[in-house]
Amino acid sequence: MIEGNTQLGTIVIAFISGVIPTLVWLWFWTREDKENPEPKNMIALAFLGGMIAVVISLFLEKYFYGFGLKNLFSSGIFSHILPWFQSIATKTGITIDKVLLVMIVAPIIEELSKFVLAYILVLRSKEDDEPLDPMIYMITTALGFAAIENMLFLIDPISKQNVIASINNGDMRFIGATLLHTISSATIALFISYNFFDKKVEKTVYTVLGIIVAVFVHGAFNYFMLGNQGASVTALELIWIAVIIVLIAFEKIKKIKLEKI
Repeated sequence: MIEGNTQLGTIVIAFISGVIPTLVWLWFWTREDKENPEPKNMIALAFLGGMIAVVISLFLEKYFYGFGLKNLFSSGIFSHILPWFQSIATKTGITIDKVLLVMIVAPIIEELSKFVLAYILVLRSKEDDEPLDPMIYMITTALGFAAIENMLFLIDPISKQNVIASINNGDMRFIGATLLHTISSATIALFISYNFFDKKVEKTVYTVLGIIVAVFVHGAFNYFMLGNQGASVTALELIWIAVIIVLIAFEKIKKIKLEKI
């Protein structure tokens, strides 16, 4: 019983530690739409959708990883660039299957999962009625995803009562991975928002393009994180630059409705 209570306590602490930083970011981003804020129930639904997307992503990633990714990528167009992934695996001391998972499979699955959940739960809603809304909803979904992912990364060091590791891990998740999910989902939303008043076919094409770009951004970040500490710092610097770009984009998107009238 004591062991069970300890495990439950670890999960609770990890959950709180994972969620609180994302709620801080959520407060920050939703302030961009303070003149016409989204309903709290829709924000909660988007956040929940991101949490569910983690479960779906983990299942699919484990499923595809079980096939042996090197074998899956040994034919077709990827066979020509497989040696490059092999060189990364050799250089980093990581198996090629894990390199393929981190750089290709996980980014595809996670970006699609976040988008699909956001589309099903909020992007089709009547509340999604202005160009800025997809940005808020996609970012909220991304933060819900990051909250659970952060929790999962914190469970192990917390269970081992490694306070320093827990703090360091939490800081890296707060600064790096949380922002990565935010930026990648915001990238998709940018393509949706900038074409908010276009025809359905055009919006669909741009949405697909946004997903492709988001997957590339996600994979590129993961590539840097596989490298040495210098490469990881570079990745974090690029993420912060991307945050500034997204903030500038917010201001541009706020003016789209006026331009279209």
